[in-house]
Amino acid sequence: MEIQDRYGLTLALVDPGELASEPWLRTGRRLDVVRVPDPPAGRWEELAARGFVRKPGLLTWVAEPAPDEETHLRTLSRLARRNLRAARRRAAEAGLRETVEDPVTPGTLDRFLALYKERVAEMRFGVPFALDHRDAVLHGPRRFFGVFAHEGEELAGGVLALECPAAGALVLRFSAVSAAWRRHSLARVLYFSALREGRARGCTRATLGNEPNLLGHLTEPGLLQFKTALGFRPVPSHAFGDPHATDEADLVLRVGAPGLSDPTVMLGYAAAERGAPLAAHLVSADPAPPLATRGPLPLLGGVTVHAPVFTAPQR
Repeated sequence: MEIQDRYGLTLALVDPGELASEPWLRTGRRLDVVRVPDPPAGRWEELAARGFVRKPGLLTWVAEPAPDEETHLRTLSRLARRNLRAARRRAAEAGLRETVEDPVTPGTLDRFLALYKERVAEMRFGVPFALDHRDAVLHGPRRFFGVFAHEGEELAGGVLALECPAAGALVLRFSAVSAAWRRHSLARVLYFSALREGRARGCTRATLGNEPNLLGHLTEPGLLQFKTALGFRPVPSHAFGDPHATDEADLVLRVGAPGLSDPTVMLGYAAAERGAPLAAHLVSADPAPPLATRGPLPLLGGVTVHAPVFTAPQR
């Protein structure tokens, strides 16, 4: 067994041959998750019996191709369409000015990254990944553009998007809005503006990039609702051509601060084969958490609620 710290998450990596001895129960360390990387098919049933969830390591959020925005909007719920209209109306009434920069200028990018850094600092385990991409955005070789909203001389928010012409895809890579405009759902407006720009450039599909399949750590479970409201659906990253995609089986030992939120959500394979649809697995100390019956989770092939292994602090 190998113990690693992953941005505040204490993770125990175990081999299939260690499952029977359960070494994670005998360590003096406080552990959050036990993980079997690339679990062999011959151990899938045993892993499920022990409470592990077999899942893709990374999720890709994909929007189905749509010829125009109206077609895209018709795929959304009535509430999602209403929220977008309200957010656009607030932005217009406040006089926000929207611009598209291609290439992104250094001055605008630096203001965006400062705003992004502020938002990430508010997260429990936020990691400012975008700061490492400044040179790539400005100097390529991959082609980025930005959609930005300005309130007078101030930057209210923005989205950095990456064009992938060979795949006909648009990747909405990073976003950030000010604290005030976050309350008014400006990010929703900017995402749809970036999708419209991508459509005009000939992109036939869009993604929100890859994220770890453990919502409750670096990302919050509530993002499931936000992203599905934009018309995106989660798929294993290998289904979108990720050459480094791997599977894993996770057993969540505890939820709640400091490692994972309560609830924590994983999207596991609904059947034995790797290409099976994804179903939601929700880990919570509450046997009937509200998230299990509302929002997008019931639409993902059903919801299974798991209790964490430890319900009291581990000594």
